[in-house]
Amino acid sequence: MLHDKVGDKSFITAGLDAVIDHLKEPTGDNQTSIASAISSTDKDVVEAERLALLHHFTAMKSSASTEQSHRDVHYVSRVDPVGAFQAVLAKLFKEIPGLQGYGDANPIWATTLVEQGIYDLKSFFHHVHDDVSRKEPFIASVLKEWKQLKFERAPYPAGLPATLPLSDHAKVALLADWGGDNPAARKVAAVVNRQKPDLAIHLGDIYYGGIASECETFLRLWPLQAIAGKPGAGIPPKSSLALNGNHEMYSGGEAYFSVVLKAFGQPQPFFCLENKHWRLIGLDTAYAAGRLKPTSETDPIAPQWNWLLNLLKTGEKKANIFLTHHQPVSAHTDEHNDSAPLRSDIVDLMAVDGIGQTAIFGWFFGHEHRCALYRDSELPYNARLIGNGCIPHQVQEEKAADAGCNNVDYFNKRQDAIGSGAAVSMYAQLTFQGSESAELLIEYIDEDNEVWGSEVWNAERGRLDASGKFQETDFDKQLSDQ
Repeated sequence: MLHDKVGDKSFITAGLDAVIDHLKEPTGDNQTSIASAISSTDKDVVEAERLALLHHFTAMKSSASTEQSHRDVHYVSRVDPVGAFQAVLAKLFKEIPGLQGYGDANPIWATTLVEQGIYDLKSFFHHVHDDVSRKEPFIASVLKEWKQLKFERAPYPAGLPATLPLSDHAKVALLADWGGDNPAARKVAAVVNRQKPDLAIHLGDIYYGGIASECETFLRLWPLQAIAGKPGAGIPPKSSLALNGNHEMYSGGEAYFSVVLKAFGQPQPFFCLENKHWRLIGLDTAYAAGRLKPTSETDPIAPQWNWLLNLLKTGEKKANIFLTHHQPVSAHTDEHNDSAPLRSDIVDLMAVDGIGQTAIFGWFFGHEHRCALYRDSELPYNARLIGNGCIPHQVQEEKAADAGCNNVDYFNKRQDAIGSGAAVSMYAQLTFQGSESAELLIEYIDEDNEVWGSEVWNAERGRLDASGKFQETDFDKQLSDQ
């Protein structure tokens, strides 16, 4: 779950400093903490582990210190181990009774020495056990949790998914970067429930590190459970799908594969849904860090790539909509550069005989925590960024793309409250218009259940058809009419 202290970058860097200081000297307390974390009393083993941890956390601190904000208000690191460190802290704040609520406007903690600033942030990590639990030093708890994480990639699920039928009248909710268990995520989930979709799909990112406890929380809050009318009965069969995100991979993807996919009854982290006119193709871009194309036939993602090639070569001229976590395009320099490998993969994909430049009608993705509709005429597909699922971020102020990046026609610049400066969270809803119509209604629905705007795609008229162009809701006019 998101936590306001864990989302404070200065708190994270101070925590890393505290761990580094703790590891610098082989004192008795340090040796005891490390020995407990690795379940070994062998002095040589403990010393080797101390040096390895010191090197690792020093590198993490360097990466965290230089990491850019990505225009987020709440810090969710894109550096794998730093994100995992955030996951560990959030888990401990939740599990240690005396720390529950720390930093989240807890009335007890509001009057403590820590909150009054008598301790600096580094001292908090050193001394909090004296103030709270009077048991294990907090840093010892951090190291123990850290050593339980698995950073190597979990084995990739075997097999290929069968193409699933999609009703010609289906209503599909697309949530991206939603897995944070914060007020915005809960508001979005409530709106999804009110809209009563037939299917909900998460485009990835369970914060902070996709560990088991975070994945379990994600499932408890997943909106479609309430639609089933049986709280606690689990996810209704064939109602939900989930894609992999970079935050799930911070812990190797193990919990995403074993907890989330299992609960959703989803055998593989990629899928295809189709009806008479459309196909929704969900792809895993996270396992290979933003790539789709394998480096060899033994690459774990090779089956997905080969499956995709075969899928696109057949399809009876259906319009293909890609769903991924990572963005193929961006209006911002850093993210645009990060997405270059994925764009290269798509160039290679479209160059395959039997596929071609028109293979992708549209593409919904997250990763960047904002909503943007890119300029269709400048791309080989309609690109829609819907990554503002829950992470607090600034309202988009830029009016144009950075030099050399992708132009945007519309940004969702709504605030969560008038004058707050904080951007609204939202999701996209796709409503198919029946077997006799090739139209698809797309609504961008904010956390207050207001439709920011909508557009209509037509599988027969093509993706550049102007008759269904995006219409943004005039909220100022709505207020004046009231």
